[in-house]
Amino acid sequence: MKGGVTIFLLFMTSTICIAEPNLDWDWMVTVSNTQHRDSVWFEPHSESQTQQLEGLISVQANWQDWSGLLAVKGNQIASSEQAQTFDADFIVQELFWQGEWNMGASPVELTLGKLRLDWGVGYGYRPLNFFNSYRRNPVGIQVEEGVGVAMASYFDRSGEWSLLYSDSNWMVLDSTEPKQGSEQQGAGIRRYSLRGDTEWQGIVYYDTVRHGLIAGSMVSVINAFWEVHASSLYQQDYRAYQQQAFFTPVAVETQRDGFQGLIGLNWANEAGNQVIVEYWYDSRAWSKDAWIQALERANILSQQTTTVSLAYSYAQGLNQVNLVQHNVMLHWNLNSTSWRHWQWSKDILWVGNLEPKFDLLYSPEDGGIIATQWLNYSTYDSGTVSMDIELAVRFMTGSHASVYANLADTRMIFINLKGKF
Repeated sequence: MKGGVTIFLLFMTSTICIAEPNLDWDWMVTVSNTQHRDSVWFEPHSESQTQQLEGLISVQANWQDWSGLLAVKGNQIASSEQAQTFDADFIVQELFWQGEWNMGASPVELTLGKLRLDWGVGYGYRPLNFFNSYRRNPVGIQVEEGVGVAMASYFDRSGEWSLLYSDSNWMVLDSTEPKQGSEQQGAGIRRYSLRGDTEWQGIVYYDTVRHGLIAGSMVSVINAFWEVHASSLYQQDYRAYQQQAFFTPVAVETQRDGFQGLIGLNWANEAGNQVIVEYWYDSRAWSKDAWIQALERANILSQQTTTVSLAYSYAQGLNQVNLVQHNVMLHWNLNSTSWRHWQWSKDILWVGNLEPKFDLLYSPEDGGIIATQWLNYSTYDSGTVSMDIELAVRFMTGSHASVYANLADTRMIFINLKGKF
């Protein structure tokens, strides 16, 4: 009897050990300083600059066929603006089950729950991330949230077929009016294929907002140094801010025939340099003429206290996924292993933990520029525990009549502390 109890206890102990979830913790604290400018699209700032402290802690959990990513984000933990008060968000970024359904010799992978779907290709913008357009290359804290998904995937010799149903009402963070109006339920088919050194992707999707969407992408490795990528998307309907009559505020309307397209080139060498050049177009954004009209109207309306609120309504155009229709981005980064290739730096040990990165976003229509510099320094990394210090600086400038030069902020400086434990 004792032997049976011992075997039972050993079995239970083994089962409990197997059932223990695998947890990976991440954290981030960011201190920012934002320099403001006067703009006819916004109310005047009470201070020329503001400082703010925010924090984030998240945990990635995996248990049997379940995966989850949970986060707590502290907003305005400390702020130089007296009107700002501390608040925190608890976000279920992902929580889904993934298993297999055997159909004879052809198993089908099933996914159910809340999931981030990142099908886009590109660095500065990803048109195929149409469920939730994640803000690319943030300088501070960003929380990426998934949507409700039911998906069945079948794999063949050259790729994957997926049948998908999604519900974006599961997202809780975004609350701007166009995104509220874009909450959708829909279904579609995705095909991914790898042929030689080229990846192909095609998506056909129908939902309650877009009423039809066709998208595709291509990524091709030319050789050890060069890669080219492209993607495009057409949707029948979309929600966007539109300018009305002169004395009527900007309002959200349903528009027809939205198109986004991107093409990019990626170059990397053995020394650790990487350069990406991309161009993308988004017909949903306001054109150059529309932004000129918004600036001219706001200048006139802001002269009278009775119409100043109408002037501020034109800032709603800044809530679009892309602010301008035509975009050009230049990206450069240097891998931390690169320093050992140069004579002057290979003996300076601390430099080996430094990774610089630079982005230049240019608007060719109106001459606007957003320039961003990151410097990341790895202070400690044991494989399971790590800590980085990052300095990020972003400038919004360009021609005086450009969109970027009329934003409410002219400069943002961030010191980010982040790591794992």
